[in-house]
Amino acid sequence: MAMLGHQRVGKGPLPVLVLNDWISDTSSWEAARPYLDERRFEWIFTDVRGYGRSRDLAGRYVLEEVCGDVLELADALGLRRFALVGHSMSSLAVYQLAQRHPERLLRGVVLGPVPPRGLGVPPEVGDYLESLGRGDDAARLEGLRATWGDRLSEGWLHFKAERWRAVAKPEAAAAYARMFARDGLPDPERPLRVPLLAVTGEQDGPPMRRAAVEQSMSPLCEQLEIVALADTGHYPMQEAPPLTVAVVERFLAAGAG
Repeated sequence: MAMLGHQRVGKGPLPVLVLNDWISDTSSWEAARPYLDERRFEWIFTDVRGYGRSRDLAGRYVLEEVCGDVLELADALGLRRFALVGHSMSSLAVYQLAQRHPERLLRGVVLGPVPPRGLGVPPEVGDYLESLGRGDDAARLEGLRATWGDRLSEGWLHFKAERWRAVAKPEAAAAYARMFARDGLPDPERPLRVPLLAVTGEQDGPPMRRAAVEQSMSPLCEQLEIVALADTGHYPMQEAPPLTVAVVERFLAAGAG
């Protein structure tokens, strides 16, 4: 079985696997990379099937597959334990591995996290998101504009639409839309048994803001920390790179002993 495509940055003693979101591969972290501590951490930027370095890996594009792929990669890299960072849709992989394999995770970080139950959208909205995953640049640009409005520049919206086309297979984007918008976790009430940091952008959609994340996550995670960034939206690593890196690294370092 082919491994997920990845890039290793840094030679620190604490390995950190970083997963991508729905609209981009892990290149969304490029603006933050100059600020990463490469002495304390090894950052392993990992693209799920159908995206970026894993774009040509065929799959079912479901949560169980993502989690299995992460563990397979960790085993291949000789990582008995590691920290895991998820963004938006890949937050679900952090949750599920924290539920089922807490012995493998040192800590988990989720940015712009979706709820454990998924977004729970009506069927017509789910159908729209799946069609958007298969759509052309014009359809995706319209969808991004409807989601983010004019808070960020028009150039930003075009940049995101172009990156989406460049890095994601349409069939993968459509399938993952079902994962985060409709399905969520198989067992959304099972406890998360590792320390977890949720980084919320308070300009993000309401389900990903602090109040909603606290309501959905607090009953599941006794060791939950939430850091709300007032002036960022769904992409804190691009909208506020050094601040995001500082927040994430402080949390990860606290668990390093």
